[in-house]
Amino acid sequence: MGIMTKQDLSAPRVIDFSALDWLFGSVAQRQWRPHPPIEDNEDNDCDRVAEWLPATVPGNVRSDLLALDRISDPYLDNGAEASGWVEEVDWWYRTCLPLRIDPGQRAFLELDGVDTLSAVYVDGRELGRHDGMFSRQTLEIPADLAQRANVDLSIRVWGSNALPAYQPGRRERLWGRLAAIGQTTFQPFDDRLATLKRPMSFGWDFAPRLRTMGIWDGGRVVICGSACITDLHVYAEPTPPVVDGGPTRVMMWVNIDSIEAQPVVVAVDIEPASSGSDPAQQFEFRLLLPAGKSKHRLACDLPAARLWQPWERGTPHIYSATVRLCTEAPGSHNSGPLAERSVRFGVRSLKLDGWQMRVNGEPFFLRGVNWVPVDALPGRAGRERYESLLRQAVETGVNFVRVWGGGGREKQAFYDLCDELGLLVWQEFPVACVFLDHLPRSAEYQRLLRQEAIGIVRALRNHPSIALWCGGNEFSASRNRRAVEIMAEAATAEDGQRSFVPASPGPGDAHNWLVWHGLAPLAAYRQEKAPMVSEFGLQAVPAVESLRRFLPDDDLWPPGMDWQRHNADLPKLRRYAQWFALSEVTGIEAGKDGLDAFVAASQLAQAAGLQVMIEHVRRRKGEAGGLALWQWNEPWPSICWSVIDYFGRPKLAYETLQQIMQPLLVSLEYPLKLYRAGDRLAGKLWVVNDSPYALAGCTLTVLLDHVVVQRQRCDLPGNCASRIGTLAVVLPAGFRRLTLELRQGNSLLAGNVYDLRFHDGGPSPILDRVHRRIVDVILR
Repeated sequence: MGIMTKQDLSAPRVIDFSALDWLFGSVAQRQWRPHPPIEDNEDNDCDRVAEWLPATVPGNVRSDLLALDRISDPYLDNGAEASGWVEEVDWWYRTCLPLRIDPGQRAFLELDGVDTLSAVYVDGRELGRHDGMFSRQTLEIPADLAQRANVDLSIRVWGSNALPAYQPGRRERLWGRLAAIGQTTFQPFDDRLATLKRPMSFGWDFAPRLRTMGIWDGGRVVICGSACITDLHVYAEPTPPVVDGGPTRVMMWVNIDSIEAQPVVVAVDIEPASSGSDPAQQFEFRLLLPAGKSKHRLACDLPAARLWQPWERGTPHIYSATVRLCTEAPGSHNSGPLAERSVRFGVRSLKLDGWQMRVNGEPFFLRGVNWVPVDALPGRAGRERYESLLRQAVETGVNFVRVWGGGGREKQAFYDLCDELGLLVWQEFPVACVFLDHLPRSAEYQRLLRQEAIGIVRALRNHPSIALWCGGNEFSASRNRRAVEIMAEAATAEDGQRSFVPASPGPGDAHNWLVWHGLAPLAAYRQEKAPMVSEFGLQAVPAVESLRRFLPDDDLWPPGMDWQRHNADLPKLRRYAQWFALSEVTGIEAGKDGLDAFVAASQLAQAAGLQVMIEHVRRRKGEAGGLALWQWNEPWPSICWSVIDYFGRPKLAYETLQQIMQPLLVSLEYPLKLYRAGDRLAGKLWVVNDSPYALAGCTLTVLLDHVVVQRQRCDLPGNCASRIGTLAVVLPAGFRRLTLELRQGNSLLAGNVYDLRFHDGGPSPILDRVHRRIVDVILR
């Protein structure tokens, strides 16, 4: 290996699908066949499309039809059910590819995600077919086609009625009938388990049943020489001891497809991804490629690499690595590029010990949110919508997001933003809520699971934000042992640098639904002892302005069927909102519209519940390693657990989170009970410091309705939850809120507010124990 001078080499050509003009149209549905007989071209009935319509790629059948006014909005009234016919037919997408490659060149078609069953044709010749929403398809276009000036690219997407059905055995059918008693959202052994399509698309308690189809993710044609780079995996971990600006070895695994055995020069450029930073460093390697596919390991030593840090610890430095294959050393008269591929990566170390995370050698408490798809129509997701929601998360103090298994993976723009913003990502595979049943155990399903798991890991492993892999959401790892093994094998073989967690919840990881589903009072959150609490929360009604955008005027108030269609669990909403319904708490004048009062009360209940659990878990820092509230966003206009509604409006909990999710928390642990004037409020004062740095000379001030009742000095160690004192005060008439302020000099470091007028009386605690036992049995 030697240092080389950077050259201005012309890169191989890339044709991005988003820059092409696309058409789409429907035909009668055919049965899906994963392996059609040779010479059978029956599925190529593109010429039977009666009407070609303009399409958007990436996109979705329903979103294209909606843009053309061919269907009613699936998010309004009964639009979702009315558009069900689109799943009963198959769809063709069609465009013209301007190819005309030179002799000796090759053209590879890459599809990052097609939803879900598809076949690809170039000038009427089938190149391949695919089952799976999340794994990339890479298909070489035969030279006799690619050398034509313009070729027809047609992609058949089967309607979702063609998806496979679950095939339970006799014992499973019997058990399914028994287990289905009382089930509403999910039926045992239903068809959603037979495929690895986004589980949420089959309908969820915060999402509609919209079994989508389309080219939902990116695509391109890559034109290269006689050898092409088909994949590039880059991993960089700093050399101990971990310091910013220390030496680092960057490891690269380059997958190459060559039509012949040949010597090549591999030119590697590594440079900061942000412009105006340090200059690029260049490396050169010589390889003798065999004919066909091969994998090569390269090592590049950076003498002074900047660390990728979570946002609260520093700057998330990102590097760009560009690998070029050349026929001769760059600079010689007959040199020329064969292929090129670029990826971004970061230099950082991660270690998960139990549920204690260490980032770059330092303990790191996980303050997170659960992320669900930003849209039930996946083609509509894009960088702009991702960025708004992720930046709001950072503003509240969130440092990691759990990408929930019911949604599967997001587009690359999501992970690029997490890299740039310094957010860690807990990534799950597309498995969710397999309760009293199990995943299919057929060889075909296991093949599909392996394909999709490998595809997800390969697509995301270069992102420094990815912190761990998880098998999925709420399923029994023991009853689905082989499926877990397949996913673990994919994570190890294709990455091997991050921890794999079989399922969530699991050992040490709790989903606490005693509050809400178990109807327990909010105080029950304080009984939680798990090291990680990765789900908890309450539904809250979005702002009235948002409700008016998806509910008809005659169903705005009182709540009716449209509320339930949009996921409102009215009995539970009323059960928790009732304790906040007093006008002096909601701020709504007596006699004013009941809708305004109900919205305010439900949002206050949500905020209070999140505050109780988050502060409880953070006070347990050291025993506990993190938390993730359910849920940050929503995929359609919904009345659900989200903090940010579909239209981007935050609920009241957002303001509370801005105080209690920051790296520095000041907290009062006090009895949650009904207080009256003259009562004595007594509690313990805590400061939680998630920073590794100590703080000296701080002052904690306690105010009751703007009147100072206590002030004390304190020094705060780093990475510690510290009990710094006690509080005792007699509540006067007309008391309202208690405020905590932590200052260093004139700088306000942290603040917190408690509304003392609230008390959730709740039902009998017996329900808590019953609910916990049911959950234990289901997930055993």
